[in-house]
Amino acid sequence: MKNAVPRVDIKEAAALLKEGKVVVYPTETFFAVGCIVTDVRAIDLVYQAKRRPSGMPLPVIIGSREQLELVTAIQSPLVARLGETFWPGPLSVLVTAAEAIPAVLTGETGRVAVRLTPHPVAAGLCRASGGALVSTSANVSGRAAVTAADQLDPELLELVAGIVELPPAPAGGRPSTLVEVAGPEHVRIIRPGAVTETELLQAGFEVVL
Repeated sequence: MKNAVPRVDIKEAAALLKEGKVVVYPTETFFAVGCIVTDVRAIDLVYQAKRRPSGMPLPVIIGSREQLELVTAIQSPLVARLGETFWPGPLSVLVTAAEAIPAVLTGETGRVAVRLTPHPVAAGLCRASGGALVSTSANVSGRAAVTAADQLDPELLELVAGIVELPPAPAGGRPSTLVEVAGPEHVRIIRPGAVTETELLQAGFEVVL
C-alpha cells in the first residue's frame, strides 16, 4: 500500500540509499525514483519498480560539480563549459561512464546522461549519500510522471523504501535537454527540452544535427 512507505527526511533517505535501498524524491520537474549509481542490485530494483526494460539506460544527477568525477573520469573542456554555463539546471550531458558505473545503468553503451540538479532536496540527497544518484521519473513506464507524492503509483512503491516529500514541490514542465559532445565546440541535441537550441547558440556553442 502507498501509505505503508514511510516519509523520510534527507538524512534518513541517505541512510537508506547507503543500505542499497531505493527512494523517491522531488526534482525540479517531477518526483524521481533512484538509488546510488554504483549499486547494481539497487539499480535492478529501480528497473523492476518502473517495469522498465533493463536495456534502456537511466539518467543520473549530481549535487555538486565535484561529484561529476564520480560519473565520468574524462576531463572534457566542453563538458566543463556546458556545466559552467547551464548547471545547476535542466541540461543533461551524455558522458563516458566511469569504471564504477555498472554497464546495466548505461544500457551497455558505456555512456550516461548526467546533470547537476537545481532542486535543493535532490542535490542535498546526492551530497548526503556521498554519491551520484539514479534519477528517473517515479512512474511505471508508460504512465504519467507526477508532481505530488499522493499521485505516486502504488505498483511503483512496492519496491521503494522511503519517500522524501520536502519543498519545493516539483514544478512539472519540460524535461531536461539532453546533449552530447560532437566536436571541440560542438554539441548535438539528442532530446529537446527545457534548454533550447537558441540558448545553446547564444552561449557560444555550435549545435550540429
